[in-house]
Amino acid sequence: MITLEDIARQAGVSHSTVSRALADSPLVNAETKKRIQILASEAGYQVNQVARNLKARSTKTIGLVVPEVSNPYYPKLVQLIADLAREAGYSLQLQLSGTDQDAESACLESLRAQRVDGILLVSGESGLVAREHVNALAASGVPLVLMGWVESTEHLDTVTGDDAKGGYALAQHLIRLGHRRIAILGKRPHRGIYDRLQGFKAALDEAGVTLPGALQVMAKTDAEVGRGVAQLLALPEPPTAIFAYQDSLAALVIGYLADAGISVPQQMTVVGFDNLDLATYISPRLTTIGGHIEPLATQFVGLLLERIQKAAPDTAPQHRVVTPQLVVRKSCAPPREKK
Repeated sequence: MITLEDIARQAGVSHSTVSRALADSPLVNAETKKRIQILASEAGYQVNQVARNLKARSTKTIGLVVPEVSNPYYPKLVQLIADLAREAGYSLQLQLSGTDQDAESACLESLRAQRVDGILLVSGESGLVAREHVNALAASGVPLVLMGWVESTEHLDTVTGDDAKGGYALAQHLIRLGHRRIAILGKRPHRGIYDRLQGFKAALDEAGVTLPGALQVMAKTDAEVGRGVAQLLALPEPPTAIFAYQDSLAALVIGYLADAGISVPQQMTVVGFDNLDLATYISPRLTTIGGHIEPLATQFVGLLLERIQKAAPDTAPQHRVVTPQLVVRKSCAPPREKK
């Protein structure tokens, strides 16, 4: 195997000069640098990245913790983060904390043991389960950025989507179409002031639209969505529009409405949230809230890299917020007039 010393002898320079030239250091004369790089290439020399990383005390690896990948939102987020990390010269180590995030602490400990350069932690419905572990890592100087609103995290770097503004825009759109009997189907609020349901309900309140308990259905699984849709259709006065907490639930809603002989949007308006790829695959194409996953991923990775590379001028915790936008497609229409 060709070594730095071999190249140094051939080039008639020192070992350190070869090392700097292969690292493209400006301290080496351009002509000498080019000659060394050509010699190394012709000899088939490959940089020992492990040794280089040990010397720099860097593994060039970022750790990412997400709750799951069965929810279509997370694979898209993971892919975006992996692409951004690769572009910056880092590999990605993925850990799944579980739908209830019960493995969150174990994931963080595994990443710490692997000496990753920094950690990206995506919170879920359970908030910050490994709070003590996160606080200990942050206190020890491990670069860590949290995605999602969680109470009492002012001391941490966070990146959050302002889903409340998205929910507000979605409700306003339905109200402008003339809907007053609007149902919500999905998860319980868990994002505090940024939760999409907070904004959605605020817009209904401002317009004087009531939201009785019968029109608020909790559903997470396929079977629960099916029962929820049947429950709404069985009401003496069914809704004219259904807001599903996320696109994947909206797709299920449209399917169950079709099974019941209800056409969308002619007989029922359906809207979702997140603007996943499936929003354009289903028929009719789904009106939703989107345009935020890409900037969320960009801010998430960007802030961590700033901390790793110590490029952020302000060492105080940063709290970055991304606002999503309304995406109008074909799943909405004004409510049908009663005969």
